[in-house]
Amino acid sequence: MGDDAEDWGKVIMGRNLFGDDDMPVWIAMIVEKAGLLNPTVEEIQEQVRRHWHRGILLLQAEWESCEAKNAEGVYEQFILFLAQRAGLPTHGHGGTTANDDWLKPLGSHSAMPVLLRLGDPGTDERTGQPATWLLNGKGSPHAALMGSTGSGKTRLARNLLSQIRAQTKVPCLIFDFKGDLSGNSAFVSEVGARVVASPSDPVPLDVLHISEVGQAAGAAVRFRDSFIRIPKSRPGAVQADELRDAARLVFERYRPGEPIRLEAIREELNALYADRPAKSRGNVLTATFNELTQWQLFDPRLPPEDFFRQSWMIDVHGAEESAQRLIVFLILDALYAYFKALPDSAMDEQGHRALRLVLVVDEARRVLSYGQPSLISLVRESRSKGMSIFLISQSPEDYDTPEEDFLDQIGLSVCFRSNGTSSRVLKACLGQSVDLAGLPDGVAVTRLPGQSGISRIQAWK
Repeated sequence: MGDDAEDWGKVIMGRNLFGDDDMPVWIAMIVEKAGLLNPTVEEIQEQVRRHWHRGILLLQAEWESCEAKNAEGVYEQFILFLAQRAGLPTHGHGGTTANDDWLKPLGSHSAMPVLLRLGDPGTDERTGQPATWLLNGKGSPHAALMGSTGSGKTRLARNLLSQIRAQTKVPCLIFDFKGDLSGNSAFVSEVGARVVASPSDPVPLDVLHISEVGQAAGAAVRFRDSFIRIPKSRPGAVQADELRDAARLVFERYRPGEPIRLEAIREELNALYADRPAKSRGNVLTATFNELTQWQLFDPRLPPEDFFRQSWMIDVHGAEESAQRLIVFLILDALYAYFKALPDSAMDEQGHRALRLVLVVDEARRVLSYGQPSLISLVRESRSKGMSIFLISQSPEDYDTPEEDFLDQIGLSVCFRSNGTSSRVLKACLGQSVDLAGLPDGVAVTRLPGQSGISRIQAWK
């Protein structure tokens, strides 16, 4: 679009990009999308540069994904991706064989019944009949899988997620606190996930993304409510308000295409404290910022709309506990903000709602115990948006939190052997007290939708 002031590469003329006749239309669309007022030629050029830069990063991410799947055949896989992306026929036939989440807009998955069998054989011990759960029917699409180590809960979680992916190709977002899910290469392949191992690999999400300055106040409150839950000693009300104000000032300086970074909020908070006596400048907030910004935990390459239509496995087991919480909490914030703005997911005539994403939290007690607001809101509100949430934990008592009655929002609770003894929680989970400690490996109890009593399921042999 004219001469470039900096020698960043070969200049592409605007007429070559848009054509002489259509160029005014394209420029008008760019100006409107970027929210530019009285734009200069340089500002329009910058928007085009950013668009091309984003496209190159998307291609780079897909190349890395192809390389992770098959290092020797990366070129062939990448070319196939480009052909599928362009809608070209494959193997001489019409249509595409696209099986990658990048190939579908997040809301384009079809409304269809997703019927899951609870394991292999997955049978009711009393009747011998298959034990199944309709994930996206009239009830809640969320599941809680509980059991001690080796009881079978993680194996069932992998099996259910693989069934969902086989039926729908819906993307998954999986938080792995132990590293065992990301270490299972067959499972990673089955769910089509890219593994991000923190803190060595930054999460490629513009995690503090807003689309307009009008969202600054809400984004600042979300950030504050997550950040104050990261340190072991929770900041007081005054410090929390100061953090919110600092974050709001940073968000209010938002410009399209310029990601907001943690360091900017840290510096704004430091500026707030700059005029105070030296001995009063340090507090739990500044100490937490100093600790967390020593790592690059996020690389804001992808906006939420691109990040959340892929499958990701966020492996945080190698990160410090404070970094684990920051990564998970801020991704949950970004996920909630993005899904809240989406229209409701489509439904078919029988009431089956189309899935858009499956969120999985392994070792869920590490998040549940902090009362993270975005997770609470997602559990309450995400059904209409086409999200299913799987919470995997050691015991039913992990859900006994003062902030939220999570089990009240769960559509399927499956309990393997555990030491859970709270009669109140067990009744909320299963409708009655059950001796979970006596269950053998591979056997679980559950109350399936539409059944008055509990069923004993042979999930694995």
